[in-house]
Amino acid sequence: MNKLRPRREAAARRAKELCERAATKLGLNRHLYRRRIDVCCCGLSKTGTHSMAGMFQNYRSKHHPDADVRLALCIDQLSGRAVSTRVRDVLRQRDRKLWLEMESSTLSGILIESLVQACPEKKFILTIRDVYTWCDSWINHNINSPPKDSSGFGRLDRVRLRVDDFPPNRHDSPLQALGFPSLAGYFQLWAAHNTAVLEAVPEDRLFIVKTDEIIGRMPAIASWLGVPPGTLRLDRAWLAAARRKHGVLSRLDPGYVRDVAAQYCEPLMTQYFPELAGPAVPAAAAN
Repeated sequence: MNKLRPRREAAARRAKELCERAATKLGLNRHLYRRRIDVCCCGLSKTGTHSMAGMFQNYRSKHHPDADVRLALCIDQLSGRAVSTRVRDVLRQRDRKLWLEMESSTLSGILIESLVQACPEKKFILTIRDVYTWCDSWINHNINSPPKDSSGFGRLDRVRLRVDDFPPNRHDSPLQALGFPSLAGYFQLWAAHNTAVLEAVPEDRLFIVKTDEIIGRMPAIASWLGVPPGTLRLDRAWLAAARRKHGVLSRLDPGYVRDVAAQYCEPLMTQYFPELAGPAVPAAAAN
């Protein structure tokens, strides 16, 4: 019987997804389902957004929901082509149509100011990871599963990493050899994304959790949302873990890594990761 359980669960998930897809297409979700919670995980990619969606699997939860619509909004906004009122209107309409209970996506962090205004009842979880292990994880993911330049996320990465604003220098040669932008592009993105969320979301609507503390903080998150802790699926934690780690950050000059982190990330690193902030590059990133 235990051997059949994963298959049954997978079949049940597929059936649920088909039903929800049909209801979404017909605009019926708000009439068919009661929203027990309304929460959004808006952390950067590789901070646990995939896992967060999985742990809320007992609720109507999606990772990168409505990606086609939101990717275009994100690229337009970061490129200065978006009108804020239009972004709010689209997000409000799509939220009412999708009627999710948990949405988890880095795209929400990019659109955070408009999303906070469009959905005044929605709560937000910011998953945050120190800049060193986050950058290594991002690079690992893109080596293992490289996005196509023509894909939506490929285009988004070029915009949010600001490759034209932060050209590589001689210290970035290990990144260049692999086809990646400069270290400054990554570190400024880490700072900009987290700062935008912290500034846009009111304190009473925001729960901040470090990536390596997600499982341990699940009871606190459940309490904050007013749901039984047992409804959260801890067995769905650590989804999308890197299949292979490449240690690219350790190939860069540690002094250079430290200087770039100090230039772009020091205030947030000092606040949330004081043990890693300061003049020395953490051993985990240096080795």
